[in-house]
Amino acid sequence: MGELADRVAGLEREVAQAREALRIVERLDEEIEDAGEEIGSVYEALCNLSWELDGEIADHNYMAVEGLAYEMWNLVDNEQLRRVIDTNALLSALRDGNSVPAASVSMLMSRAKDVKESHPTLTQEELDEEFQASLDRAAGIWKEIYDDGSWDSEDERNDHLEDHMREARQEAISDRAMRAGRFLMVLCDYLAETVWPKVTDALREGNLESAARALKEASLAGKTAPAAYKLYEVNLSVQYETAPSSLGFAGEQLMAFESWLGAQGKS
Repeated sequence: MGELADRVAGLEREVAQAREALRIVERLDEEIEDAGEEIGSVYEALCNLSWELDGEIADHNYMAVEGLAYEMWNLVDNEQLRRVIDTNALLSALRDGNSVPAASVSMLMSRAKDVKESHPTLTQEELDEEFQASLDRAAGIWKEIYDDGSWDSEDERNDHLEDHMREARQEAISDRAMRAGRFLMVLCDYLAETVWPKVTDALREGNLESAARALKEASLAGKTAPAAYKLYEVNLSVQYETAPSSLGFAGEQLMAFESWLGAQGKS
């Protein structure tokens, strides 16, 4: 009986050790899954942010747009995210019996000197070229209409042409500001659809170096969001100066504030 009891006790210890090992693996799986969900949630957050931008730009809510531009940058470039990625990579290696990462994702990003900016860009020069092209098209169209020889006088014809070109110019100014604002959506969609899948795919494959390179791409793109906002702000300011009412409620608020400032200055 003594030998049998020893064998039973040994089996019980093995079972207990196996159960503990299973609990550890389950715990690792839970931690890895939680980290993976946090990393993957950036994609959904970017998609939601793009949707928010669409609405705020349509409402000319430039202050909200500015906040969203900085939020976009922070979503893809922050220390908490990098810590979560390091945790995911370390625990995955431990669970799978692979060698643990020799460097953090931040260190790997700093070493990736050959990663270049590949995100979409927009400049004031491009916006101005599109603006002028729009005016040229409008001029061509309206000249065809008003050069039909049906006018009683040249002055009447020119007055009508001038009115239509004034409308075309204001429309082009509004379009330019809208184009600048919607570029933030282009940048956000690029991060969500092009760059972030590279990060999650690389981590799923256990390739921390590839994840770091993709994360650096995201960082380079994200940090341009505030400058893209300033481009929008500049062109929206021109729209406000030429036609304050074209900004809707936002324009009314600004006009009321300017009136208040004027009244304060006279008192």
